[in-house]
Amino acid sequence: MTLPGGSCNVGTVSDFGGESSLEPPLLPHLAFNAACRLSSALPAGTRRALAHTLSTAQYRIDRRRREAVHANLRALADGGHPGLRDAGSRDRTARRIFESYLAFLLEFLAQGRLDARAIEERIRFRGMELLYGALAGGRGAVITVPHLGNWEVAGLAIARLGFPIHVVTGVQLHPLLARAVRSAKERARILVSTPADGFLPLLATLRAGGLVVLLVDGDVYARAVLAPFFGRRVPFPAGPALLARRSGAPVLHAHAERNGADRLLICFDGLDAPDRTLRLTEDVTRLTAGVAAAQERNIAAHVEQWCIFRAIFESSDAA
Repeated sequence: MTLPGGSCNVGTVSDFGGESSLEPPLLPHLAFNAACRLSSALPAGTRRALAHTLSTAQYRIDRRRREAVHANLRALADGGHPGLRDAGSRDRTARRIFESYLAFLLEFLAQGRLDARAIEERIRFRGMELLYGALAGGRGAVITVPHLGNWEVAGLAIARLGFPIHVVTGVQLHPLLARAVRSAKERARILVSTPADGFLPLLATLRAGGLVVLLVDGDVYARAVLAPFFGRRVPFPAGPALLARRSGAPVLHAHAERNGADRLLICFDGLDAPDRTLRLTEDVTRLTAGVAAAQERNIAAHVEQWCIFRAIFESSDAA
């Protein structure tokens, strides 16, 4: 997804000044649509082979992202991840992360194939009882997800099941393509905001019983809370907790993992609720710690699919 918002941290936060209804510039729009048609025309096996080839080249060339991924993996190793203790294991994992990102990108561009039959054949859901339980209160739900597997296709799949979705995005894929990507989301009936739009549009979605889906391991946020994460204290966005407190909506933890060739498993695996007996700062800290714990659990289990390309632990402290 965006799911909401994030851009796999390949860009900075962008303020479109509320111009979501404007058509994207013609050339980037045409280029994005052409890429979507091309990727949709490729067999799944060809897309996987292309992802492998392109990721090998990118890993070799893109020193900045390569070093950021290795810094993150060293932090996970220091936090006790058993599969990352030696440099060779970290290098193999880093290469697979690059390949997972290219696979994600090609799958997202092939979104034209995501019809009802494709959802039935290629996508499985786990924990839907948690989603329905979260929505039973009539206040919507705040869904928190990491950049894991294919968050974008997961968002499209949930929207095409009929759930109203609202996401928060920064720059996606490339600044020149960001508006075309946003337009594609809106055509898929996904509401899109930027951090500059504030909470009011998101609160309106929750009050209407919809889903606000937020990527919580990226850098698209206005306020942060330090939370334990792989043995460190890392800034996590305070937005999910603040939205839950203001709206009364529960916080639902989820992730989307690639589960075999051209298959995706969308998991809802934790539920929390605001506690108005606590002071605001205490409850925001508690809810955010729960978000961080859920993401740590899911990332640790699928670290080769964790597509973060900035050194997320740079500003962390020892827990």
